[in-house]
Amino acid sequence: MISLTQYGRKVWTTLACAAVVLHLTLIIFIPTSDSTINAWHLSTILALGFGQLALESRSRIAGILLLLAAIAGAVTGVYFLLNVDQVFARYGLNLMDQVMAATAVASVLALAYYLAGWVIPLIATVTGIYVLGLGRLFDGMFFFSGLTPYRMSYRMFWQDGALLGSTTTISATIIFMFVLLSTLMRSAGATQFIISGAIRLMRRIPGGSAHVAVLSSAIMGTVSGSAVANVAGTGTLTIPIMKRSGLSKESAGAVEAAASTGSQLIPPVMGAGIFIMADWTGVPYSELVMIAIIPALLYFLSISFTVHLELKREGLLDRQAQPDGDAPRMNITEGLSFLGPILLLIGMLIASYSPVYAAGWACAAVVVCSWFGPHRIGLKQIPSICRETFRTLLPTAAVLICAGIIVTCVETSGLVVAMAQSLNMLGQANSLLIIALLAVISLFLGMGLPVTASYIIVASFGAQALISLGVSPVAAHMAMFWLSQDSLLTPPVCLAAYAAASISGGSPSRTGLKAMLMGKGLYIMPLLFVYHGLLFDQGANQALIGTASGLAALATIAMVGTGQAFGRLGATSRTVLALCAGCILWPEPSAQLAGVAVVCLVLIHNRLAQRDITSFNATKRIK
Repeated sequence: MISLTQYGRKVWTTLACAAVVLHLTLIIFIPTSDSTINAWHLSTILALGFGQLALESRSRIAGILLLLAAIAGAVTGVYFLLNVDQVFARYGLNLMDQVMAATAVASVLALAYYLAGWVIPLIATVTGIYVLGLGRLFDGMFFFSGLTPYRMSYRMFWQDGALLGSTTTISATIIFMFVLLSTLMRSAGATQFIISGAIRLMRRIPGGSAHVAVLSSAIMGTVSGSAVANVAGTGTLTIPIMKRSGLSKESAGAVEAAASTGSQLIPPVMGAGIFIMADWTGVPYSELVMIAIIPALLYFLSISFTVHLELKREGLLDRQAQPDGDAPRMNITEGLSFLGPILLLIGMLIASYSPVYAAGWACAAVVVCSWFGPHRIGLKQIPSICRETFRTLLPTAAVLICAGIIVTCVETSGLVVAMAQSLNMLGQANSLLIIALLAVISLFLGMGLPVTASYIIVASFGAQALISLGVSPVAAHMAMFWLSQDSLLTPPVCLAAYAAASISGGSPSRTGLKAMLMGKGLYIMPLLFVYHGLLFDQGANQALIGTASGLAALATIAMVGTGQAFGRLGATSRTVLALCAGCILWPEPSAQLAGVAVVCLVLIHNRLAQRDITSFNATKRIK
């Protein structure tokens, strides 16, 4: 006898399969208008989101209420599709149109609260109240006369914006396709292939166990676009390896969390934020992907260098990932399900195909290539793939749809311009001070917001403040994008660190603090974007110089943080190196050269001192 809960799960899975088919049909096979896709997407997300919450609820009354919310949410998008032509034909909204708009807004706020926390719904609610009348209470640049509930209903639901605007389009098309691609690859065994390859490549390198986590997270991040998914996928294998090699629980978890954070920084997927950036800046996604390669590589190199120095300090550097005899064999045919689709995806993006079209072909390639390996994707795997796709998609989709409310409110009221002007006044029109202020704001937002929501909020006014000072739009938005990633590592709500700590068994807060130190590139890279032209917006030569400066600065900061170079560094040497790192990051060639020169002198002195200590110890043992 099937229980009611089991029956509900089967119904939910069936609806998820139908939703995948519907999305693929509207996106690829029968291309239609964005408003139609967005309306179906809204209904789907609300129905499946509240349905999942109802199945997980332990209270019968709460479950019934959530089920009613799922039905009400499903009705909203369908109502829009059935009545949108009549609304525009009569040039106005009737009472039912306004009620449905209010229902849609309330449903989205509630779902975002349940799936992503209270911060993003609270900000959306406050900005909505500001537009409805709170703005009248302010003077000067923050004054806004307000909109009537009737006009608000129109802008929130019936106009091309807010709930059915560009952020919802990104969720319904690009994010959906890439989440489906990532799910297909995991089902085809790509994760195991990546980790096996990383172990074999790093097994002879000193400290290889930690470098396996960095390399596997970087490779898996090319398609996952999710730090938490990366930790769950690669961390279950890499964290035990690091612990067996002598790393503490917190250190092993921190390495995996920091490396997995890079999954949202390395092309081609880079999480939802990169697609929003392409929409806001007007720069093609393919161009953003190309200029993001070098920063991502610098980030992973900085983690590897930091880990290398920490292992050397603890005397664990000579431990390998696995003995040669135990290193897993690599079967190239198994890797086809990863290598083939990835190469196809990158090739199509370089050839200027749209991300959705390229991801669609990559999904098809995964299914075809899986039949050459042990993890074949057939009809039996379809329900689990569809179920996992929407479980992964729901939190991001809820945040993006809810963010549409915030974007519409701040643009309608002019609040974004007022906030940018206020930030300029507070930072005294100094771009470096403004970046520091934005880093602090992002740090606090990261304590309660997921990455995408943090980027949307910070970039909505922070990027504009930098642009007004002459910073290129791409550099300004990319700086905000990198700063927002700290929400994955910032205690007390450090999702990537929590996920890693749950595997390692270590303290989540200590894991998060260690991961923040390892992920210091999140704060350094924005300076390279704005002042050193790392994104090629100041020419190729300047980008090369910026790359060299960034590499030198990150290596120097790693030595300062670990207190280790060729040997242990004293307090004086660490202080000098910290000042040198600041000189290297300063956008003056003379300061950079001076900083590099002093770093070289400190390293030579440290090397000679370490050689003397080694010789003394050897002589002492002989005697």
